[in-house]
Amino acid sequence: MAETEDIQKVVRALEKVPETYLLLVELARDTVTEDGLLDIDRLCEIPKEVNLAVAQAAAYTKGTDRARQALKPLQARPGES
Repeated sequence: MAETEDIQKVVRALEKVPETYLLLVELARDTVTEDGLLDIDRLCEIPKEVNLAVAQAAAYTKGTDRARQALKPLQARPGES
């Protein structure tokens, strides 16, 4: 496959990736104290939400790593990185 075709294939694949909303980010935003620290006591009150957010982030990380591994064969040529 030619380089141009490779690039087009990657672009088409990336265009299909849906926007991701990570609960972990929202949870962190909602549990920050006035000092800018995480409110550990508040997090202890909502263990189900914390566990769900962590599981979602872990699944997202695995998916991202699979995509990264799939793109490895398409390494940039010298001088293009």
